[in-house]
Amino acid sequence: MKSEERQIRVNGKDCRLTRTEYELYECMRTQRGRVVSREALLRNVWGFPRGADTRSVDMCIRRLRAKIGFGAIQTIYGKGYVLTV
Repeated sequence: MKSEERQIRVNGKDCRLTRTEYELYECMRTQRGRVVSREALLRNVWGFPRGADTRSVDMCIRRLRAKIGFGAIQTIYGKGYVLTV
């Protein structure tokens, strides 16, 4: 495992995440079951200022879903994302 990688266990399965994927997962895990807005994720994970518009969140969510399961993160259109595992 690379030094920047983190490992988590989801549904009995080990998953290796990049540092950014891990920070995104942890940000959502602390709010499990609640909608976390793209803006909040941009601010907390990437440190972008309020109102920043980037596709970084969407791309990282896509990679994270592929690793932990596509049903693990639900998109609430116009609101944000919900971690369901």
